[in-house]
Amino acid sequence: MNTTSNPNYEKLHETALKAPSSSGVYLWRNQEETVIYVGKAKNLKNRLSSYFSGNRAIKTELLVSNAASIEYITTSNEYEAFLLENNLIKKYTPRYNIQLKDGKSYPVLKITKEEFPRFYKTRQVHRNDGAAYFGPYPDASALDTFIDTLYKVYPVRHCRTFKKREAPCMYYHIGQCKAPCCNKIDKETYNIYIEEIKSLLEGKGEETTAKITDQMKAAAASLNFEKAARLRDGLRALTIMQNQNIVEDFASEDRDYIAHWREGELVSFTVLKIRDGKLLGRDNYRVESMNEDNELLEEFARAYYSEETSLPPKIFVDENDDTEFLERFLSTDFHRFSQIKDSEGGTASPSGVSSFANAHSAAPAGRVGTPAAALHTLPHESDAGSGYLDEISDFVETRSKAVSQLLPPQGGVAPYLPHESEAGSVPQTILERVTSSSSRRDIAALNMARENAKEDIIRRLRERGDMPALNELKNLLHLPRLPERIEGFDIAHIGGKFPVASLISFWKGNPDKKNYRYFRLKTTNGVIDDFASMREAATRRYSRLSNEKAELPDLILIDGGIGQVNAVDGILKMLGLEIPIAGLAKRDEEIWRPHASQPICLPRRSDALRLLQRVRDETHRFATSRNQTLRTKENTVSVFASLPHVGEKREKILIKEFITLEKLAASQEAKIAQSLNVRSDIATEILLAARAVLEKRNETKKAKENMFAAQLGKDQSQEKENYASSLADEALSDL
Repeated sequence: MNTTSNPNYEKLHETALKAPSSSGVYLWRNQEETVIYVGKAKNLKNRLSSYFSGNRAIKTELLVSNAASIEYITTSNEYEAFLLENNLIKKYTPRYNIQLKDGKSYPVLKITKEEFPRFYKTRQVHRNDGAAYFGPYPDASALDTFIDTLYKVYPVRHCRTFKKREAPCMYYHIGQCKAPCCNKIDKETYNIYIEEIKSLLEGKGEETTAKITDQMKAAAASLNFEKAARLRDGLRALTIMQNQNIVEDFASEDRDYIAHWREGELVSFTVLKIRDGKLLGRDNYRVESMNEDNELLEEFARAYYSEETSLPPKIFVDENDDTEFLERFLSTDFHRFSQIKDSEGGTASPSGVSSFANAHSAAPAGRVGTPAAALHTLPHESDAGSGYLDEISDFVETRSKAVSQLLPPQGGVAPYLPHESEAGSVPQTILERVTSSSSRRDIAALNMARENAKEDIIRRLRERGDMPALNELKNLLHLPRLPERIEGFDIAHIGGKFPVASLISFWKGNPDKKNYRYFRLKTTNGVIDDFASMREAATRRYSRLSNEKAELPDLILIDGGIGQVNAVDGILKMLGLEIPIAGLAKRDEEIWRPHASQPICLPRRSDALRLLQRVRDETHRFATSRNQTLRTKENTVSVFASLPHVGEKREKILIKEFITLEKLAASQEAKIAQSLNVRSDIATEILLAARAVLEKRNETKKAKENMFAAQLGKDQSQEKENYASSLADEALSDL
């Protein structure tokens, strides 16, 4: 089967190559927009790319040949992707997924509601029995190991049925139960153990984790290695159990998580819809807005929640979003607003989402009885998902209408429908400010929504090629043509050591990594001179381009101020090249042109400034990473590699056999010859060289010790003697 005959093959392949290198779930859709396959991945980019490389199986050929688009949802870890995949398979029943019919659910950990509770693994959840449930946990073996460890750490009851007894059972005698059945422990003390276990399962178990670690170390110290191994396995299981799970829980209330990300005037909103305790989907919406960040939510929510039936009982948003008027709108004015718009003949979109410009013109017919949504604000975490900035992803299949008309993605999650018992009452909206100590589940869910919004912005930037920023740059810097090709330079060194110049290239506003270069600087090694370093890098780069008659960039961006810009400008004039130059200074984000007396300052919302910042940050990242690589390589070179007749293989043999230079120098020629399988004369030469290196090292060490002793003004041994004597005098004076 020739999958390349699929007219969408190139588009699908491009989507796979531009996917982020994070965990998540991906959906394949056919021409009718039907989901035909759902899969999960630890690395979306690697997993999706594998569908287009190597010898593919028949099922893979069949899938690719019938696909029209790929959509993906990023998650914070592989565990969330595992559960989300399961939910989406049950929702869409894709053609190429295995459909299990037994309805078997994931195991959970249950803590019973009794006078003396017990805990155990189960697959049955009864929401009205008063028990506490934790999970679900896809890794059943990890759960078993974890429960076994808990029983060894906490002396709680094991019996299924609690009965009063006269004599305790075996678990009491081996120290794994306090025998509440025989009144050997009171209820309050027993429940302290249960509360510790709950805290551990809720992610508050630092003390319990430390307790298990201490017991493991104590067992190892007493040579009880079997117990230490059991506790070690329990800690490993605990690491798995403490993975965040925001895609499925036991909170049955319906709720929405709304987050956004912006670049300039581009704004993307993501709404995560939790229904019956499960994340059933993600909706992305694209807009353009010049409002401030804290005003965007109210603008979006007025359009998104234009139908009363679209309101869930709870809506979680960022704490930095302005919600004062939105809270009033949803709690008191929403019903009246719907009736007025209906009398005016307004029509609503299928999900209640209209354009921002016409947010008040798309309400449905008036309905009563929808409970007002409770708005919960969560702390903002600006560092979430910063790794996506390094790899800008393409967006091939857009699930939402762009800019002026906001429509829901096909196959979206059904709106929340109120129960009949809720009709006739509209309670006040509760605005709850949640701090960083609030529910980990809610904070993680909002971060997941924010990450998906950020990913959508990255796709949009790639789609449009960042043309607004390029046009603004052309006009601002008075460039002769559009700066489609921008090259950026930065210098990295540590105290003048390992100086490196990075050269990165942007094409139409996006990184062109195949044209990245770096230069090991030769004239400034051991010298701190950024101006000379810039001159060397510019000379080597543009003298070569000039000699090869290669294409020159439309703009050169320097990470620095007027000094670095003038240094590069002098090199270009010497080479007879006319290439526009600009520098971006980090302190105040000022733009410097050659020989300018004043910098150019742009508003922080400027597209041009945002593009220059991206180029500058990428040059800095590339230069710093290369400098770190060189330092690491230098610091990890073995002293054995400097000996004669010793290459990479012999170096490894010497490290394994002798470990240190001292042991090698103290050995005999015969042992070296036998270890390396060389002649005796070569072994003798290696031994003599090792002794010479060791002697030189000892001389250097002795010289430093003498220097330090001279600085102290007294002999080092005398100093140690006086110090010991003073300690003895102090000890005797205390008696």
